[in-house]
Amino acid sequence: MGLNRNSLLKLLSVFGSTTFRLALIYTLIFGLSVGGLFYFVFWTTAKFADQQIEAAITADVTSFQEAFARADLNGLVMAVNRRTGTELRADGVYLLVDPAGNPLAGNLHAWPRKVSADDVWVTFTIVRDATMPTQEYGDVRALQFVVPGGYRLLVGRDIRDAQRFRTQLVRSLNIGLALTAALGLVGGFIFSGVIMRRIESISRTCRRIMSGDLSQRVHVPRTSDEFGRLALSINAMLDQIERLMRGMQQVSDNVAHDLRTPLTRLRSRLESALRHMHDPVNREAIEGAVADADSLLATFAALLRIARAEAGSQRNFVDLDLVTIIEEVADLYAPLAEDKCLSFISDCKSGLRARGDRNLVAQALANLVDNAIKYTDTGSVTISAAERDGRAVLVVADTGPGIADEYKDKVLERLVRLEQSRTSPGSGLGLSLVSAVAKSHKIDLILRDNNPGLRVELVFPRVEQISTTVATQPILLPATKSSAPRQAAAE
Repeated sequence: MGLNRNSLLKLLSVFGSTTFRLALIYTLIFGLSVGGLFYFVFWTTAKFADQQIEAAITADVTSFQEAFARADLNGLVMAVNRRTGTELRADGVYLLVDPAGNPLAGNLHAWPRKVSADDVWVTFTIVRDATMPTQEYGDVRALQFVVPGGYRLLVGRDIRDAQRFRTQLVRSLNIGLALTAALGLVGGFIFSGVIMRRIESISRTCRRIMSGDLSQRVHVPRTSDEFGRLALSINAMLDQIERLMRGMQQVSDNVAHDLRTPLTRLRSRLESALRHMHDPVNREAIEGAVADADSLLATFAALLRIARAEAGSQRNFVDLDLVTIIEEVADLYAPLAEDKCLSFISDCKSGLRARGDRNLVAQALANLVDNAIKYTDTGSVTISAAERDGRAVLVVADTGPGIADEYKDKVLERLVRLEQSRTSPGSGLGLSLVSAVAKSHKIDLILRDNNPGLRVELVFPRVEQISTTVATQPILLPATKSSAPRQAAAE
């Protein structure tokens, strides 16, 4: 079923592609051109056939005029009888009548009733053989004129063969036009498929690069065509981006070393001074400086974790047991909830699996739980996990003040804090880390009202197959203090 669905999606993607639409437009233009050419050929051929029939009729009339000139009416009658013979000719139609309309010679029994006397060239229908059980009708193109003495002569040709020829020609032209359109569609489909495969190869490489694997490069075909030149340009751009990223990473590492080390040394010196300080005023000032140093170190660590999360590579993804992660996070944060007299509830469906970086997913969940505990004064904090439409869903809900709808997108940005959080420690980076993890894992991050409080949902991508073995390494989370909100998780 999955294969059929994937095949159908690929087929629909081909039909909806720009190359297929261009092929359709080209087929339409080409079909109109071929159709115009075909019907021009039909018109000229049909006109030529009509001219041939009229030329044959005119030649008969000329011969009859010569017979009348040589032997008067008797000669004309003999000429008409010789032309018709005793049997009806296959294509000739002749009739000579007297002034009263009585037939004198020819192979028609009577003058056609629908033929007007004022017309020179006429077309009418006759019964070819009235003695047959199934009567056969035929169309006749004829020339009529008046013979001196009031006699009238009708000379014509059966045009059924010409009509059949025109019908067959139209049918052949229509079949040719239909084949042209069909071949154009098939060619457009094949052409689109080839182009789509090459574009999909480029897109697949770009998706891997966006997942964090900057070593990927677009395959360059041997032929030096437009796609080859495009691939070379993209690879050159990726080389430049990778050099810039490595430079930025090196700068970040240097900054991390050059700033974190003196900050840590500063904090140690402040703690050492604090141990030998007995003046209450100076002691309080030093304690504030130590707290500020801790805040700087926590903020700096949070920024580095966000950068690592945003640059996370799917090569590090493993099969995860979400229940185990939730239990470890719950064990870590339950004491903090108890210190605030909050109900801490964990409700998980067993056997819930997903794919991702175990530490990053655990850090994101820990940040959500920490924020929920930090901003909830009374009530409960709930962690739940379930399956929805084949996708794993983690939910962290609290009964705190919640977040207004107009701020739910803004709080995911870095260093953004709402008014109610100004009196709490932190730097406004907790939800930014959650957002970065969600983007790197293609997780849908949804913020809803819990009435009261906030409900945050992490909806993981659907995983077709999960291996029976999952990652069991310990989760790397910062240590917590039950007496105060954690620095690294709360930020």
